[in-house]
Amino acid sequence: MTRSRWHYPRKEFADRVYALLADGPVQGLSLFGPRRTGKTQFLTHDLAPLAESKGHRVVYASLWQTLDTPLGILLYEFDRALRAGSVWDRLTTAAGDIAPKFKVKAPGSPGEMEIDLSQLKGKAPESHLLLLDQYCERLARGRKPAFLLFDEFQELARSKTAAPLIAALRTSLDKRKNGLVAVFTGSSREGLRAMFSPREAPFFRFATPIDLPPMEDAFVDHQLAAFKATSKAKVTRDAALKIFHRFDRSPAFFQRWLTTMALHPEMSEDAAIAKVQSEIAEEFGFGKRWLELNGIQRVTARLLAEKVAQIYSQQGADRIKALTGAPAPGSSAIQSAVQRLSRLGIADKWEGEWRLSDPLFEAWVLNRPETDF
Repeated sequence: MTRSRWHYPRKEFADRVYALLADGPVQGLSLFGPRRTGKTQFLTHDLAPLAESKGHRVVYASLWQTLDTPLGILLYEFDRALRAGSVWDRLTTAAGDIAPKFKVKAPGSPGEMEIDLSQLKGKAPESHLLLLDQYCERLARGRKPAFLLFDEFQELARSKTAAPLIAALRTSLDKRKNGLVAVFTGSSREGLRAMFSPREAPFFRFATPIDLPPMEDAFVDHQLAAFKATSKAKVTRDAALKIFHRFDRSPAFFQRWLTTMALHPEMSEDAAIAKVQSEIAEEFGFGKRWLELNGIQRVTARLLAEKVAQIYSQQGADRIKALTGAPAPGSSAIQSAVQRLSRLGIADKWEGEWRLSDPLFEAWVLNRPETDF
């Protein structure tokens, strides 16, 4: 299975984003999309190659689960972008974690300096913030602005010590409006809003918000064509579309399911679904996350997964009683449960309504037996 064969290009959307940043009126875009719906692949497989083909330097930095050392991640990726190679080359040569210590080029000097990640935990040193600004200066180009792609940018807001870094990055970008453009992705709409919308937000009015378009049915056709070229198993288009829509058009789930069918042609479609769900739950720790929740938090998560419209109303109370066999707690207890789910990154507010932030975890919650409640 080759990467090119299975990757579904979002060319039209990539062209639109590129035009807005390279030739349009904006310096930054905040791109929202639920988890595992293809944000990272869009950045690394579509937008980055397009920008590189047009002569732009491109930096890709993922801030997911890097709360201890976000500055180190940025310095590391900025430095590599100045050395050589495409984003794809850099991704394939750095599949593992960054070593505790790594070397970067010393600005203004032919030599190198060593960065110790263990020393970058907590408040960022002033000298390293200046180094970040120097990297921005070296990356900036007037006619061909560098593209800075920050994945899961809202994670910075969860770090209690990242405020100086956030302020320094904003200042560096403001100083180079013609030389640097940026895309900030996030799987939390509330998290992105906190970074860009309130007047006191660190990146207030810096980025124009856009949504990652959901995958269309053409994605299924593309995947089936790749599947038929590599497997003798049979999957009908109707069955594939049904599964695609059942799991909220999740490209991650659909590709995994199709791969499972290719590897186990004797397996039924439903058995392949169960296998993929089990593997994903194990891989992403759904069971462990579930055990961290108390009874009312689990019930609230189930109501959000079921998209109960009014969880604080009689409709919500009736559903809770049906699940638990006991009267529903007061609305304040449910509100506390929602806030707990939000703090854990399990729930997020979309268009004024609370939902589970991960469509695959949502599907897993919907499959939980009533004994869990």
